[in-house]
Amino acid sequence: MEGPADGTALSPPLSRRRLPLRLLLAACLLLVAGVAATCPVEEARQLYGVEIVTDGQSWDPLTLQAALDALSRLPPHVVRNLGSPFYGPLQILANPDGRTLSGQSLYSHGANFYSNNDGRNELVLVPGQGTRTILHELGHAYQMRLTPPGRYAWVFFQEEMRDFMAATGWRLLNSDAEVAAAHDQTELRFAYDGPPVWSYLSFPDPLEDYANSFALFFDDPAELARLSPARYDWFLRHVATDAR
Repeated sequence: MEGPADGTALSPPLSRRRLPLRLLLAACLLLVAGVAATCPVEEARQLYGVEIVTDGQSWDPLTLQAALDALSRLPPHVVRNLGSPFYGPLQILANPDGRTLSGQSLYSHGANFYSNNDGRNELVLVPGQGTRTILHELGHAYQMRLTPPGRYAWVFFQEEMRDFMAATGWRLLNSDAEVAAAHDQTELRFAYDGPPVWSYLSFPDPLEDYANSFALFFDDPAELARLSPARYDWFLRHVATDAR
């Protein structure tokens, strides 16, 4: 679930100049005085129900704008299901060490990831990320919306994940008992029978494949359809449309 080595390329630098982050955040104060201003933190909260955590974080204008851009590309029913509804709103952090609010780092180096280990929905970014990388991590938050804290492997008990695997050529080689005992997909074994699609995956498993597909579907759907009609069709039927 880490990045930016997650099979997606960072989005190109924004062509328009952005205000320094301190000025963007200071604009929030103008809202109190009734002055019309753009406040990215309030925008994320009001439009998407997502909390941009600024205290103790290292946001840069590019990453902040990319986070809002990524959220804006998702349909409302997907935004409502970013992470588990039992753990509160998704909180997005940005710091070079890749640490959660509790100070936990899941990797030996700074990396992007979604975590519910602390009973919170947290998406941790390393500063300097682009839209597609952030979409990849939002894809993990969406796919893990029904998993309990620290039991990411249990996503393979869900019909949605098994259907994605069947549609794209993945096979799980573990028993249900082994899945139940595992914490995440790195403890499991998979076989892939489909055609090559991605030049690189952080881990060779269907969770990374899903997140890559999620990111490309919402960033460049025509490119996903070209690379993998099966993946495009699956996301069109199962994720892009609100089936409720």
